[in-house]
Amino acid sequence: KGPNVSLNITNKKKFPPRTYVNLGLFSNYSCLNGLGINAISSLQHYNSYGMQISGFTNVSGLKSTGVQISGIANVTGKRACGFILSGLTNVTGTSAYGLSIAGLVNVSEDTRGLAISGLANVNKDIQAGLIIGGLMNVSGNSSRGVQLTSLLNVSGKSNQGWQLAGLGNVSVENKGVQTALLNYSVTNRGVQLGVGNVNTKNSSKGYQIGIVNVSTDSTAHQIGCINLKPQTRVQMLVSGGNANKASLSIRFKNKYTYTQIGTGAYYLGVDNKLSVTGFYRAGVYRSLTDKLDLSADLGYYHIESLENKHHGYPARLYAIEPRISLEYSLTKKFGLFLAGGYGWTRTYKAFDKKMVIEAGMVLF
Repeated sequence: KGPNVSLNITNKKKFPPRTYVNLGLFSNYSCLNGLGINAISSLQHYNSYGMQISGFTNVSGLKSTGVQISGIANVTGKRACGFILSGLTNVTGTSAYGLSIAGLVNVSEDTRGLAISGLANVNKDIQAGLIIGGLMNVSGNSSRGVQLTSLLNVSGKSNQGWQLAGLGNVSVENKGVQTALLNYSVTNRGVQLGVGNVNTKNSSKGYQIGIVNVSTDSTAHQIGCINLKPQTRVQMLVSGGNANKASLSIRFKNKYTYTQIGTGAYYLGVDNKLSVTGFYRAGVYRSLTDKLDLSADLGYYHIESLENKHHGYPARLYAIEPRISLEYSLTKKFGLFLAGGYGWTRTYKAFDKKMVIEAGMVLF
């Protein structure tokens, strides 16, 4: 109970009494079936049907159907349907249907429609539709539509739609699409698309597309520069040749394929000073015997000529090198390889091309 400083046109013969027009400073009455405008606040004990406008707060004890507009907050005890706009927050006890816009936060048990907030959208149960949060969207159970934010999307149980974030997406079970810099799910049966993708449980027969893909399921489908599964063997390679004077790299070896990243000193000639390179290789291999492997790969090298740029060399170059290699394992953690191929070193036009050969050791 509270004061009611407003002008009301009310039908008291019905229960609860129905108010059709409400104008004033602040109001406190049973039901609104029409228009309510108050400078400070508007409070309905039961339902609000129509348009409810106040300078600070609108409250409906049960349902709100129509339009709620307030400077600070809109609060509905049970269900809100229609258009809800507030300067700070919208709070709905059960479900919000339609369009909810808040300057800071939308809070509901579940949202089915379009929710937009400057800070976050928080749902205890389900998000269905388009959810746009300035920093974060959180669903305690499932997300079945689109979660869009600049920072983080979280689904407490499953993502069955599309999570799109600037930084990260988190879901216990991903059955839809996760797109962000970092994507995490316990079980992934959909698609993870980002710089880093991680799932931590078996039976995750989904797809991971990114720079680094990590899965605890050996049947996961991975497309990326570095793919890690339970059977992935991580090895260190030390080598040298007529293209790289010396190089150190890490190889990620799977059942039939491998990727390799490393750095070294690129060879520009006997009389030239040190130059450095970073490289990436991807290839396939086949075991000829228990100890002998035949492989083929393609490598990309970025070269910094350093002080050599003052002696007629470009400051930066790149090289493309296809190779075929033979690798022999002396022990389980030590082997030797010999590789041969061809390399094209270029700036924006051809700089050099030559046969390349490299030999080295495989550790671990």
